[in-house]
Amino acid sequence: MEGSIRREAIIRILNESDAPISGSRLSKELKVTRQVVVGDIQLLRAGGVNILSTASGYVIEKEGLTSEIKVFHKPEDFYDEMCTIVDLGGEVINESIAHSSYGKVTIPLNITNRSEAKVMAEAFLDGSDKPLSELTNGKHSHLIKVKNDVILLRIQKALNEKGYLAK
Repeated sequence: MEGSIRREAIIRILNESDAPISGSRLSKELKVTRQVVVGDIQLLRAGGVNILSTASGYVIEKEGLTSEIKVFHKPEDFYDEMCTIVDLGGEVINESIAHSSYGKVTIPLNITNRSEAKVMAEAFLDGSDKPLSELTNGKHSHLIKVKNDVILLRIQKALNEKGYLAK
């Protein structure tokens, strides 16, 4: 399959999916190696296609509204916080802290579902990783993406009811 046709197929497959697609799955569907898929993804990104890499695979970033929400909670509440956001239709793009020495520090999360949230939460719970918010005693913010203002308000209300929304 010619490269340009294959890249069009990657875009079509990703656009038609509601969930991330792994590089291995793409390589099987397109009958090429995973390395070819990785190269195609890089070329598509260079061409302006917003393809995100998540723990579960690739997704095309779809249009929507982004908003930064300020939150405060214990590390063990991370999974519940992420599930609250994704269950109500949000995507967690990143996490940021305002550190007294380092300034603003931001890391990508790209969490779109419970499975991705669980992978990260388990790393925190087993002690193999520490959440960024630990540097600021639980104070942090997330850039989240939603389809509309109604979904954003629902997420903010739910986080507030759980005591996670910073005052």
